Amino acid sequence: MNIQDMKISMRITVMTFLAFLSLVSVSLAQSDQNVYKADKYFSIRNYSEAIKLYKAAIESGNTDPLVHYRAGYSLFSMNDLNDQIQAIPYFEFAAKNKNNNVPNEVYLYLGEMLHKDIRLQEAITNYEAYKKLLSPYDKKGQEEVKRQLEICNNAIFLMGEKKDIQISRFSSPINSEFTEYNPVIAADQSIMAYTALKPNTDRSRPELKFLEEIYISLRDNNGNWGPPSKIDIETKYNVGTAGISPDGEQMLVFIGGVNNTGSIYVIKREENSWSIPVTIGNHVNSQYMESTASLTPDGKTVYFASNRPGGYGGFDIYRVSKEDNGQWGRAENMGPTINTAFDEDAPFIHPDQKTLFFTSTGHNTMGGSDIFKSVLMGGKWTKPENMGYPINTPANDSYFTLTADGSKGFFSSDRQGGLGGQDIYYFNMPDQYANIPLTMVKGRILAGDDLQPLPTRILVVDNESSQKIDFVYNPNPKTGNYLIILPPGKNYDMIIESEGYLPYTLNINVPDQTYFYELYQQIQLKLIKQFDVVVGQEVVVKNAFYDTKQSQYVDPKLANEAMLVQNDSLDIYDLMDGIIAASDEEAYDYLLDLMFKVNPIDAITFDESNEDLEAAKRVYYFDESDTTKLLQRTIEGETIFSLPTFMVQEEAQKQKEQKKEPITYDKALLNKVSKVYFDSDKSDLKTQYHADLNSIMDALNKHPELGIEIAGYASSDGNADYNRRLSNERAIAVLNYFNYKGVVRRRIVAKGYGATANETDPTEGRRVEIKLVDLNTVE
Repeated sequence: MNIQDMKISMRITVMTFLAFLSLVSVSLAQSDQNVYKADKYFSIRNYSEAIKLYKAAIESGNTDPLVHYRAGYSLFSMNDLNDQIQAIPYFEFAAKNKNNNVPNEVYLYLGEMLHKDIRLQEAITNYEAYKKLLSPYDKKGQEEVKRQLEICNNAIFLMGEKKDIQISRFSSPINSEFTEYNPVIAADQSIMAYTALKPNTDRSRPELKFLEEIYISLRDNNGNWGPPSKIDIETKYNVGTAGISPDGEQMLVFIGGVNNTGSIYVIKREENSWSIPVTIGNHVNSQYMESTASLTPDGKTVYFASNRPGGYGGFDIYRVSKEDNGQWGRAENMGPTINTAFDEDAPFIHPDQKTLFFTSTGHNTMGGSDIFKSVLMGGKWTKPENMGYPINTPANDSYFTLTADGSKGFFSSDRQGGLGGQDIYYFNMPDQYANIPLTMVKGRILAGDDLQPLPTRILVVDNESSQKIDFVYNPNPKTGNYLIILPPGKNYDMIIESEGYLPYTLNINVPDQTYFYELYQQIQLKLIKQFDVVVGQEVVVKNAFYDTKQSQYVDPKLANEAMLVQNDSLDIYDLMDGIIAASDEEAYDYLLDLMFKVNPIDAITFDESNEDLEAAKRVYYFDESDTTKLLQRTIEGETIFSLPTFMVQEEAQKQKEQKKEPITYDKALLNKVSKVYFDSDKSDLKTQYHADLNSIMDALNKHPELGIEIAGYASSDGNADYNRRLSNERAIAVLNYFNYKGVVRRRIVAKGYGATANETDPTEGRRVEIKLVDLNTVE
């Protein structure tokens, strides 16, 4: 290449480079201009316009992490979850390249988006990163991130327990690219009403950017939902569904007011339309917001949500009932079992009037709002149960309603995969989730050293009402097995009268479950003897808690009928009523066989290797009036005597902790064996042994966890029965020495060993041995 060519080539290169710089300059200038405009929209919270410009700036090459953060925040602030999720890559860039201009909240917002995108471990990582940047004095921030971590872990757990439920979404025209929510369904599924939130196209109401309106869809004889039609309600405010009566003849509707208020009204179905709204009553409505409500089939009780003052936080659920004069009484807050410091909304009381569904951002939500269920048991509402995944997701899932037969559920959600905003979903409720919860106690009572069944009578008492809750139960005399059916989440006393034993009472806390539950129980009885004298009785209770997810092979006929019982296709209460009233022993035995073969008690491990075991022991000694005094109680006119109540749960925990307590005595004390010898044919305790026995007394007084073991031996010469009886008398003489000095029998372990093996010294056959033992370890 000559010099001229080289000059031309260099000129072209320079021109190309200058053109490139010009393009970059123009692009950056355009990017800066887009950022400038975007920031203006961002400052006035017009995020839909801001994101367009931020995206353009980033596509033009802008790498400023603050621009990426604001792009992410603009998407984060959108109403549609599908838009919100798009914020993730922008937040990720801003977090990775974070400088002082990017707020620390980038980790919090990124965590929330990852959480909603069900990338839960990544969400936790970002929540933890945000937590580290918080000041320890920022109590509000600390609480917020703590809650986010909590619900994220809830999501991990609940998604790991995924229920076998297929969720379906209504297609168009019921769902649209806008928001449809709060479906309310008549009990026979003939009518569904819901709320639609759409952009306002009504020029007569220019003050509203969006309109909330009520639509109705009717179901035909083939089970298909018809096209929705709007209900016209004369008001200048937004309206929405709040609830519907089981017969579909009355609808509870929400009508908004000024300053973010609103009230509940009733409209009634007429021939081809609906009546004008009528307020439901002053005790329901207030000057604040009442958002949703649900009416019982008899029309006498309304459950509703309100943010009025005096609640537990945000929206709470209240209940109000009609009084005898037909007027509504005062509203009653449902209390801290149902309500939390967060929002509880959208109550739906099932036609059974004891199953309540509601929406909450509190409790153990897995993110956003979740649907919960609580059941009325013995006048109290059970701890709310999260309906689980996939009914609930990390998105907002709410406004649940269940058909009267419990077969189908409807709700709304803004989860991913929808048409836009919130959509209305439905699912078929599996039988195992739809049945009314109950708890079956399957137990057996065995007695003696060889653990044999014995005739027994059991009375079960509800401690809330002091009423017998059902029948007198008589365990099978051949097996010792009994079966008792109880509502969960309550406290009971079992008064047990076993032949040959004083009547005793066991306290049982049935777990606060909201599904079919089983408690396996084994009771072991033993008479306490000290040298052939009965001095007390021992009661050992072992409880094992299981749900019905265990699968075992059983006879097909029994398995089928057992599933009918478990799924409430057979009314177990009516079944037992009829069997017991008719004294049909064969049918009762079959019922027992049915229950025990579904999950046989023989398959349950009642030793310490079972981690689910709750075990406790109590010994009643007849020389101690505080433990053997029979207590009297009257139940439904019947006077019943029983030993003091054995609080099984408390004693199990106490005895478990006692085994962990550190040893406070010198273990060498347990190695010393004292011997007391007696003259031939005599059982008188000689005074020469008092000093040695008193030293044992000193140790007993100093260490309450210690007791004494007294072992009597007999001579091998002569009549064996006479020698055994004489050795017992000698041992009793030693026992009485301690007893008279205040050592109660519960601290004395008595054993008779009979003749001494390979006896060479006759005096050894006339001895009693005494040694200290640890009462926490000795049997």
